[in-house]
Amino acid sequence: MRLAKLCLGSVISVVVAHGSAWAGPALDDAPATSPAPTGSDPTSAEPTTSAENAVQYGVGIRVRSVHVPKGMLELFLDRAAGGASNVGLGVELTRRRGNVELQVGMEFEHLQVGEGVWINKGDNVAAGDEADYVLSPDHAPGGDQLGWFTLEFTFLNHAPINKYLALRYGGGAGLGILTGNLWHYNIICNGATNASPEPGCVPSRFSGAGLYSEGTETAVKYDLPPVFPVVNAIIGLQIKPVEKLMINVEGGIRTVPFFGVSSSYFF
Repeated sequence: MRLAKLCLGSVISVVVAHGSAWAGPALDDAPATSPAPTGSDPTSAEPTTSAENAVQYGVGIRVRSVHVPKGMLELFLDRAAGGASNVGLGVELTRRRGNVELQVGMEFEHLQVGEGVWINKGDNVAAGDEADYVLSPDHAPGGDQLGWFTLEFTFLNHAPINKYLALRYGGGAGLGILTGNLWHYNIICNGATNASPEPGCVPSRFSGAGLYSEGTETAVKYDLPPVFPVVNAIIGLQIKPVEKLMINVEGGIRTVPFFGVSSSYFF
């Protein structure tokens, strides 16, 4: 399994212009202008920043369901025992101006991989190639479970639909740090094919006919990189039920596909 840039920027400007009349007034016309009231502030007519374009800072939480379908995995494998999925929790720090957000997100989740027979692309177990029997955390040494912690920066734009709803989209990048391990048995298959690997590629621990290539029941962990890049691509809806509170329903890619909900409060 391979765990696999960034767009930025917004400019806001305000332009003020005024005009003057060409012709002078008629003799019986009233004066074109009246004197400014006594005590008036000459600076009061100067433009001020719109409240909608003021910079706001927000904090939020997120819940995301990460899911890699079995069919997607089998683009890179001859056989996968199942997809990979789990639920992650995270926090968000956001800077917002107008419809643009710069977000720093931190998230952690375990990744539950389908237990069973996995066959590498191009291998043929009927011809003597070994299969991997991947173990769930329940059967891994010490209950070890693969997970990751990520830190990512994401730029998001919003296209308002009405005062309560906006289309939300953007992208970003970051880094992930793996935690835990993914374990498996190396299995010599007995009377099995890629299309029908069971029970010939299933180890005796699980009542199969497969043989341990190490000679004894020895679980082996995959040599996975400790750090990997995170690539974000997000699309969804932003709901504003009350002032300063945002609820986001979104999906996309965070190195792997996800769907989730987040909520932020702005100050």
